[in-house]
Amino acid sequence: MKKFKKIYIEITNNCNLNCSFCSKTSREKKNMTLEEFKVILEKIKDYTNYIYLHVKGEPLLHKDVIDFIKEADKYNLKVNLTTNGTLFKDKSIELGKCTNLNKINFSLHSENNKENYLEDIFDNIKNLSTNTTVIYRLWTLKNNKLDEKSTKIVERIKDYYNLSTETVDKIKNENNIKINPQIYVDKDNEFVWPTVNNHKSCGYCYALKTHIGVLSDGTVVPCCLDAEGIINLGNIYKQNLDEIINSDRFKKIQKSFQDRKPIEELCASCTFKQKEKEL
Repeated sequence: MKKFKKIYIEITNNCNLNCSFCSKTSREKKNMTLEEFKVILEKIKDYTNYIYLHVKGEPLLHKDVIDFIKEADKYNLKVNLTTNGTLFKDKSIELGKCTNLNKINFSLHSENNKENYLEDIFDNIKNLSTNTTVIYRLWTLKNNKLDEKSTKIVERIKDYYNLSTETVDKIKNENNIKINPQIYVDKDNEFVWPTVNNHKSCGYCYALKTHIGVLSDGTVVPCCLDAEGIINLGNIYKQNLDEIINSDRFKKIQKSFQDRKPIEELCASCTFKQKEKEL
Protein backbone atom coordinates (compact mmCIF):
# COMPACT_ATOMS: atom_id res chain seq x y z
CA MET A 1 0.00 0.00 0.00
CA LYS A 2 1.34 3.43 -0.92
CA LYS A 3 2.06 6.02 1.74
CA PHE A 4 -0.56 8.62 0.83
CA LYS A 5 -4.21 8.19 -0.04
CA LYS A 6 -3.93 11.26 -2.27
CA ILE A 7 -1.66 14.12 -3.22
CA TYR A 8 -3.00 17.55 -4.18
CA ILE A 9 -1.19 19.26 -7.05
CA GLU A 10 -2.04 22.88 -7.76
CA ILE A 11 -1.53 23.21 -11.52
CA THR A 12 -2.63 26.85 -11.39
CA ASN A 13 -3.57 29.35 -8.70
CA ASN A 14 -5.44 31.49 -11.23
CA CYS A 15 -9.23 31.52 -11.34
CA ASN A 16 -11.81 33.03 -13.66
CA LEU A 17 -14.17 33.83 -10.76
CA ASN A 18 -13.90 35.85 -7.56
CA CYS A 19 -16.19 34.01 -5.14
CA SER A 20 -16.62 35.49 -1.67
CA PHE A 21 -16.13 32.15 0.10
CA CYS A 22 -12.71 31.57 -1.46
CA SER A 23 -9.88 33.31 0.35
CA LYS A 24 -7.70 35.69 -1.62
CA THR A 25 -4.15 34.54 -2.17
CA SER A 26 -1.14 36.79 -1.77
CA ARG A 27 1.05 34.41 -3.76
CA GLU A 28 2.35 35.23 -7.20
CA LYS A 29 0.05 33.94 -9.93
CA LYS A 30 1.53 30.91 -11.64
CA ASN A 31 0.56 28.22 -14.13
CA MET A 32 2.57 25.06 -13.66
CA THR A 33 4.35 23.98 -16.84
CA LEU A 34 3.99 20.50 -18.26
CA GLU A 35 7.70 19.90 -17.64
CA GLU A 36 7.29 20.89 -13.98
CA PHE A 37 4.30 18.59 -13.72
CA LYS A 38 6.33 15.71 -15.15
CA VAL A 39 9.02 16.32 -12.51
CA ILE A 40 6.36 16.07 -9.79
CA LEU A 41 4.83 12.89 -11.23
CA GLU A 42 8.21 11.23 -11.37
CA LYS A 43 8.82 12.07 -7.71
CA ILE A 44 5.39 11.08 -6.33
CA LYS A 45 4.63 8.01 -8.46
CA ASP A 46 5.64 5.58 -5.71
CA TYR A 47 3.74 7.41 -2.96
CA THR A 48 0.10 7.50 -4.11
CA ASN A 49 -2.44 6.24 -6.63
CA TYR A 50 -4.60 9.39 -6.69
CA ILE A 51 -3.84 13.01 -7.46
CA TYR A 52 -6.15 16.01 -7.10
CA LEU A 53 -5.39 18.83 -9.52
CA HIS A 54 -6.26 21.71 -7.28
CA VAL A 55 -5.51 23.65 -4.13
CA LYS A 56 -6.41 27.14 -5.23
CA GLY A 57 -7.34 28.14 -8.74
CA GLU A 58 -9.58 26.72 -11.48
CA PRO A 59 -7.85 23.69 -13.06
CA LEU A 60 -9.90 23.84 -16.28
CA LEU A 61 -8.50 27.33 -16.83
CA HIS A 62 -5.08 25.79 -17.48
CA LYS A 63 -4.51 25.41 -21.22
CA ASP A 64 -2.66 22.10 -20.74
CA VAL A 65 -5.01 20.46 -18.24
CA ILE A 66 -5.93 17.63 -20.64
CA ASP A 67 -2.24 16.93 -21.28
CA PHE A 68 -1.66 16.89 -17.53
CA ILE A 69 -4.35 14.27 -17.01
CA LYS A 70 -3.03 12.14 -19.87
CA GLU A 71 0.51 12.43 -18.51
CA ALA A 72 -0.68 11.19 -15.11
CA ASP A 73 -2.15 8.13 -16.84
CA LYS A 74 1.36 7.15 -17.96
CA TYR A 75 2.17 6.76 -14.26
CA ASN A 76 -1.05 4.82 -13.54
CA LEU A 77 -2.34 7.73 -11.48
CA LYS A 78 -6.07 8.38 -11.14
CA VAL A 79 -7.07 12.05 -11.33
CA ASN A 80 -9.74 13.97 -9.41
CA LEU A 81 -10.80 17.51 -10.34
CA THR A 82 -12.73 20.21 -8.52
CA THR A 83 -14.11 22.92 -10.78
CA ASN A 84 -16.57 25.78 -10.78
CA GLY A 85 -17.88 24.30 -14.03
CA THR A 86 -17.90 27.48 -16.10
CA LEU A 87 -15.38 26.05 -18.58
CA PHE A 88 -16.62 22.46 -18.51
CA LYS A 89 -18.73 22.61 -21.68
CA ASP A 90 -15.75 23.32 -23.92
CA LYS A 91 -13.53 20.75 -22.17
CA SER A 92 -16.06 17.94 -21.68
CA ILE A 93 -15.35 15.92 -24.83
CA GLU A 94 -11.60 15.87 -24.22
CA LEU A 95 -12.14 15.09 -20.54
CA GLY A 96 -14.29 12.15 -21.62
CA LYS A 97 -11.31 10.69 -23.44
CA CYS A 98 -9.25 10.65 -20.23
CA THR A 99 -9.76 7.12 -18.95
CA ASN A 100 -7.99 7.92 -15.68
CA LEU A 101 -10.36 10.79 -14.73
CA ASN A 102 -11.73 9.21 -11.58
CA LYS A 103 -13.94 12.00 -10.22
CA ILE A 104 -15.01 15.52 -11.03
CA ASN A 105 -16.53 17.77 -8.36
CA PHE A 106 -18.67 20.69 -9.52
CA SER A 107 -18.99 23.56 -7.05
CA LEU A 108 -22.50 24.57 -8.12
CA HIS A 109 -22.51 27.26 -5.44
CA SER A 110 -19.82 29.28 -7.24
CA GLU A 111 -20.63 32.93 -7.83
CA ASN A 112 -20.95 33.69 -11.53
CA ASN A 113 -23.37 35.29 -13.93
CA LYS A 114 -22.89 32.92 -16.84
CA GLU A 115 -26.13 32.30 -18.69
CA ASN A 116 -27.31 28.66 -18.67
CA TYR A 117 -24.47 27.83 -16.29
CA LEU A 118 -26.10 24.76 -14.74
CA GLU A 119 -27.58 23.48 -17.98
CA ASP A 120 -24.15 23.68 -19.65
CA ILE A 121 -22.88 21.32 -16.96
CA PHE A 122 -25.90 19.00 -16.94
CA ASP A 123 -26.04 18.72 -20.75
CA ASN A 124 -22.37 17.82 -21.14
CA ILE A 125 -21.96 15.23 -18.39
CA LYS A 126 -22.88 12.71 -21.09
CA ASN A 127 -19.48 13.36 -22.70
CA LEU A 128 -17.64 11.93 -19.70
CA SER A 129 -16.73 8.30 -19.32
CA THR A 130 -19.24 6.32 -17.29
CA ASN A 131 -16.27 5.42 -15.07
CA THR A 132 -15.97 9.05 -13.94
CA THR A 133 -17.94 9.85 -10.80
CA VAL A 134 -19.66 13.24 -10.82
CA ILE A 135 -20.34 15.17 -7.62
CA TYR A 136 -22.61 18.22 -7.55
CA ARG A 137 -21.54 20.24 -4.52
CA LEU A 138 -23.68 22.61 -2.52
CA TRP A 139 -21.44 23.99 0.19
CA THR A 140 -23.40 27.09 1.15
CA LEU A 141 -25.74 25.68 3.77
CA LYS A 142 -26.58 27.56 6.96
CA ASN A 143 -26.77 25.29 10.03
CA ASN A 144 -27.13 22.28 7.74
CA LYS A 145 -30.14 23.86 6.00
CA LEU A 146 -30.39 24.75 2.33
CA ASP A 147 -30.19 28.48 1.74
CA GLU A 148 -32.23 30.21 -0.95
CA LYS A 149 -29.60 29.77 -3.64
CA SER A 150 -29.06 26.08 -2.91
CA THR A 151 -32.81 25.46 -2.83
CA LYS A 152 -33.12 26.92 -6.32
CA ILE A 153 -30.24 24.77 -7.54
CA VAL A 154 -31.87 21.64 -6.11
CA GLU A 155 -35.08 22.56 -7.95
CA ARG A 156 -33.15 22.82 -11.22
CA ILE A 157 -31.47 19.47 -10.57
CA LYS A 158 -34.89 17.97 -9.84
CA ASP A 159 -36.40 19.32 -13.05
CA TYR A 160 -33.48 18.36 -15.27
CA TYR A 161 -33.16 14.80 -13.97
CA ASN A 162 -36.88 14.33 -13.35
CA LEU A 163 -36.22 13.28 -9.77
CA SER A 164 -38.87 11.74 -7.55
CA THR A 165 -40.18 13.55 -4.49
CA GLU A 166 -38.48 10.92 -2.35
CA THR A 167 -35.08 11.63 -3.91
CA VAL A 168 -35.51 15.39 -3.55
CA ASP A 169 -36.40 14.94 0.12
CA LYS A 170 -33.23 12.90 0.59
CA ILE A 171 -31.18 15.65 -1.06
CA LYS A 172 -32.69 18.21 1.28
CA ASN A 173 -32.28 16.15 4.45
CA GLU A 174 -29.38 13.79 3.86
CA ASN A 175 -25.96 13.93 2.25
CA ASN A 176 -24.14 12.33 -0.64
CA ILE A 177 -27.31 11.27 -2.43
CA LYS A 178 -27.01 9.27 -5.64
CA ILE A 179 -29.36 10.61 -8.33
CA ASN A 180 -28.21 8.26 -11.07
CA PRO A 181 -25.48 5.60 -11.40
CA GLN A 182 -22.82 8.25 -12.07
CA ILE A 183 -23.96 11.40 -10.24
CA TYR A 184 -24.20 12.36 -6.56
CA VAL A 185 -25.32 15.51 -4.75
CA ASP A 186 -23.12 16.53 -1.81
CA LYS A 187 -24.13 19.21 0.71
CA ASP A 188 -22.32 20.96 3.53
CA ASN A 189 -22.31 24.16 5.53
CA GLU A 190 -20.69 27.20 3.98
CA PHE A 191 -16.99 26.56 3.65
CA VAL A 192 -14.63 29.11 5.13
CA TRP A 193 -10.93 28.88 4.35
CA PRO A 194 -8.92 28.76 7.60
CA THR A 195 -6.72 31.73 8.49
CA VAL A 196 -4.65 32.79 11.45
CA ASN A 197 -7.62 34.79 12.73
CA ASN A 198 -10.46 32.32 12.26
CA HIS A 199 -9.01 28.89 12.94
CA LYS A 200 -7.07 28.40 16.15
CA SER A 201 -8.64 25.31 17.73
CA CYS A 202 -6.80 22.02 17.76
CA GLY A 203 -7.71 18.39 17.23
CA TYR A 204 -6.80 15.33 15.22
CA CYS A 205 -5.72 16.00 11.64
CA TYR A 206 -5.18 13.64 8.70
CA ALA A 207 -2.66 15.95 7.05
CA LEU A 208 0.72 14.29 6.39
CA LYS A 209 -0.79 10.91 7.25
CA THR A 210 -3.17 10.40 4.33
CA HIS A 211 -2.27 13.34 2.09
CA ILE A 212 0.00 16.25 1.27
CA GLY A 213 -0.24 19.15 -1.17
CA VAL A 214 2.07 20.67 -3.76
CA LEU A 215 1.55 24.31 -4.70
CA SER A 216 2.15 25.65 -8.21
CA ASP A 217 5.62 26.91 -7.27
CA GLY A 218 6.60 23.47 -5.96
CA THR A 219 6.11 24.21 -2.26
CA VAL A 220 5.06 21.09 -0.34
CA VAL A 221 2.37 21.72 2.30
CA PRO A 222 0.51 19.44 4.73
CA CYS A 223 -2.86 19.72 3.02
CA CYS A 224 -4.97 21.58 0.49
CA LEU A 225 -6.19 24.06 3.11
CA ASP A 226 -2.72 25.58 3.42
CA ALA A 227 -3.31 27.62 0.29
CA GLU A 228 -0.71 30.24 1.25
CA GLY A 229 2.13 27.78 1.85
CA ILE A 230 2.49 28.88 5.48
CA ILE A 231 3.75 25.46 6.51
CA ASN A 232 6.49 25.14 3.91
CA LEU A 233 7.90 21.62 4.13
CA GLY A 234 10.26 21.94 1.20
CA ASN A 235 10.17 22.29 -2.57
CA ILE A 236 9.54 19.28 -4.77
CA TYR A 237 11.32 20.86 -7.73
CA LYS A 238 14.51 21.03 -5.69
CA GLN A 239 14.18 18.01 -3.40
CA ASN A 240 13.06 14.40 -3.61
CA LEU A 241 9.83 13.62 -1.78
CA ASP A 242 11.64 11.03 0.32
CA GLU A 243 13.94 13.73 1.65
CA ILE A 244 10.97 15.93 2.58
CA ILE A 245 8.82 13.31 4.32
CA ASN A 246 11.75 11.90 6.26
CA SER A 247 12.87 15.27 7.58
CA ASP A 248 12.69 15.89 11.33
CA ARG A 249 10.33 18.81 10.73
CA PHE A 250 7.87 16.72 8.73
CA LYS A 251 7.83 14.00 11.38
CA LYS A 252 7.45 16.50 14.23
CA ILE A 253 4.49 18.22 12.60
CA GLN A 254 2.85 14.92 11.69
CA LYS A 255 3.12 13.71 15.28
CA SER A 256 1.67 16.96 16.59
CA PHE A 257 -1.30 16.64 14.23
CA GLN A 258 -1.98 13.09 15.35
CA ASP A 259 -1.42 13.82 19.05
CA ARG A 260 -3.77 16.85 18.91
CA LYS A 261 -0.97 19.12 20.05
CA PRO A 262 -0.82 22.68 18.71
CA ILE A 263 2.19 24.11 16.94
CA GLU A 264 2.13 27.88 16.61
CA GLU A 265 2.90 27.98 12.89
CA LEU A 266 0.13 25.49 12.13
CA CYS A 267 -2.80 27.54 13.38
CA ALA A 268 -3.17 29.32 10.05
CA SER A 269 -3.94 26.28 7.95
CA CYS A 270 -4.65 23.14 9.96
CA THR A 271 -7.72 21.01 9.39
CA PHE A 272 -8.37 20.64 13.12
CA LYS A 273 -11.97 19.99 14.11
CA GLN A 274 -13.00 19.64 10.48
CA LYS A 275 -13.97 16.40 8.87
CA GLU A 276 -11.63 15.38 6.12
CA LYS A 277 -12.97 16.74 2.83
CA GLU A 278 -11.96 15.99 -0.71
CA LEU A 279 -11.83 19.61 -1.68
